[in-house]
Amino acid sequence: MGVRQSILAETAGASVRLLSIPPGAAVPDHGHRGMEMTLVLQGAFEDEFGQYRRGDIEVADEEVEHMPRVIGDETCICLAATANRLRFHSLLPRLAQPFLRI
Repeated sequence: MGVRQSILAETAGASVRLLSIPPGAAVPDHGHRGMEMTLVLQGAFEDEFGQYRRGDIEVADEEVEHMPRVIGDETCICLAATANRLRFHSLLPRLAQPFLRI
């Protein structure tokens, strides 16, 4: 999908990571097993709940199911902190999850 990540800290399922997502790309449809906070550093993305641009923070909890996708022509760079691993809905992301540590 062209998404790149750098894991900055990780412990017992929780993590802080820097994400680089190219224009037009989307993170597969997923839910959460705990709180996730995402700070947009560059570019923008949208999901079922709105649009998020540089400086915006999206907060997602166990009730949020979404598929974030980059909008505009700029790579979206985000700092994301998650309290636990994501809950992907489709098979391929679930199979890749242990290797990608997300």
